[in-house]
Order: sequence, then structure tokens, then C-alpha cells
Amino acid sequence: MGKNAGKSPSVASLYRALAEAGAAAVDDGLPLRPKPTRIRQPEDPLTAEEVELRERLQAQPHPNAETRSRLP
Repeated sequence: MGKNAGKSPSVASLYRALAEAGAAAVDDGLPLRPKPTRIRQPEDPLTAEEVELRERLQAQPHPNAETRSRLP
């Protein structure tokens, strides 16, 4: 839009855009790092949250179900 439209942006412009994007990511309320999790052993009982998640996932249709039904 400006006098440098169509040209590659300067390094300063790139850093400024990255800083703005980083600030926007902080403002959306999402954590910056993933939540640590514990690796379950097969004999460990499931928590109520894990049971609910398993049920929701198993209730979803398989993403390739339509494709699979059309294969010979």
C-alpha cells in the first residue's frame, strides 16, 4: 500500500510484525506452553476426565469412514 508496496519487507518490519503477533497470542488467553502430562501405565486406572475424553473420542465418526466405504 505504501511507497514500498511489492518489495520485500525490511528486517525491522519483520521483527515488528512478529512482536505484534506474539503480543496478540498472549492476549487470546491461550497458554504459551502445552500443559505437562503424565504418561499412564496400562494398569493405572483412568481419571474421570480421561474416561469422559475417551467416550467423546470414540463417539466421533472416523475421519476416513466415508473414504473407506468406497474402497473396493
